[in-house]
Amino acid sequence: MLNHPAAKSAFSILIPLLKPFAPALLLLDEAISRRRIRRSYGRMSDANLRDIGLIPHDVEGALYLPMNLCASDYLARAAEKEAAKW
Repeated sequence: MLNHPAAKSAFSILIPLLKPFAPALLLLDEAISRRRIRRSYGRMSDANLRDIGLIPHDVEGALYLPMNLCASDYLARAAEKEAAKW
């Protein structure tokens, strides 16, 4: 579809118009990600969290990070750090 000249021109017009919204869209994406983290990890027992290399404090720490930092990356690093102990 983007091979059509009209589609390319419409796309090139939309990019500058959407550029000011990029930071807000990134924050929205992070907020959605944290909601999913809270919903999935929040329901897990301590034993289940330990099985994947996390503790409840890791999950809470990730959720309370500033919004410009990725909570998923924080959890991945926490799990890697725990796995390195084995």
